[in-house]
This record gives sequence, C-alpha cells and structure tokens, in this order.
Amino acid sequence: MQTIIPPPRPISIPVIGWSTIIASVIMIAVDAVSLLSFNTLDSFNLDASMLRQYVPQGVKKVMDLYSYSRVWTWYGILFFGFALFAGIQFVRLKAWGRKALEIVCWVGIFNAFLDTTLSFLIWKNMQDTLSMVMRGAGGSQYSFINPLGFFTIVLGFFLWIIPSIGMVIYLRRPVIRQAVNLQ
Repeated sequence: MQTIIPPPRPISIPVIGWSTIIASVIMIAVDAVSLLSFNTLDSFNLDASMLRQYVPQGVKKVMDLYSYSRVWTWYGILFFGFALFAGIQFVRLKAWGRKALEIVCWVGIFNAFLDTTLSFLIWKNMQDTLSMVMRGAGGSQYSFINPLGFFTIVLGFFLWIIPSIGMVIYLRRPVIRQAVNLQ
C-alpha cells in the first residue's frame, strides 16, 4: 500500500499570514488611538457658537474633513479586524481564509484610492489655511511643505497598492491554492 505524502507547505504561507496578523493588530491599535484623538478634539467643543465665530474659515474646512476621517477610522478598525480574521484562517490553511485574504486585498486596492483622495483634500485645505495664516503673519515662505505633503500622499498610495496587487497575484498562484485546499 502506497501512502500519499502531501506536498510540503510553502514557507511563504506562515510568513504572509503572520505578517498580515501582526500588521492588522498594529493598525487596529493605531486606529483605536486615533479615535481617542477625535475625543480630545471633541472636548474642545469647537461647534459652540461663541468659539466658532473666532475660528478662521479655513480651519473650519480642515475640521470638517477631520470629522469625516472619523468614519474612515471606524472603517479601518472593521477592515483590519476582517484582515486579522482572514490572516488567522490563512495560517490555519483554510481555503476560505485564502479567499477572505484575497477579498481584503481587493478592498485594499479600493482603499488606496479612497484614502489618497481624503488625504489630498485634508492636505489641500491645510495648505490653504497655512497660506492664510502666513500671509497674516508677514508672508514667510513654507515651500518645503508642499512637495513633502504631496510626496507623502503619493507614497501612501503606493504603500496600499503595491502590497495589495502583489498579494492578489500571490494568493492566486496554483501552489498556494493547492496548499490551502489540501487541509
């Protein structure tokens, strides 16, 4: 009687799985701390009519966009919670864990565009506000901030896109599909 020995599990599965788990836990913690910062901002009560009349219009726009980013932060907690769950199931070699991780990657590609748009809007409004403040203070130059902000936004976009596309390609490889379907 011949015993069929399954092919060895690729070493990349635990590396990718545990990397996803660790990154998800870190991002959930970062988003939780970010929610604490929202609560701190809320404690200033800038919607009060008396204080709001003294806040420049540009700052109001930045604060409005900042409040929209609260929704993005809650979404991030849910997204990375799902990624954490998918990573755990992928490490356990569950076929649906691989599928869930692929869904996380596709959503990550969508997130790249959404996050870049939100970041650009916040950055643009902050630039307008800073211009207004600098003109009021005598007009000193801050030219290094424009390229730095734009570079950071573009870098953030590629930090979303490259791993997401790479993971979709990786997860669709026949070797990975076979490794998770054999268990």
